Amino acid sequence: MKQLIAAFLLLFLAISATVLASPSAVRFAHLDTNMDGSISFVEARQDKELLRQFTDLDEDNDEMISKAEFENFKP
Repeated sequence: MKQLIAAFLLLFLAISATVLASPSAVRFAHLDTNMDGSISFVEARQDKELLRQFTDLDEDNDEMISKAEFENFKP
């Protein structure tokens, strides 16, 4: 019974985190396919608008878009 309750609580926490996450954070996580905390040019190819803005968003010119840089993305 304890395991069932623990599994339920874990599922509840996962669902809550998803619901509470901002649309921007969810989109970033979806695009960051290798989950390294940044979006590469290759990963950006999934989204035509992001790809179009890639150079402008990459403020430090490291060829990656960080979470902070992604905040400026205007879909």
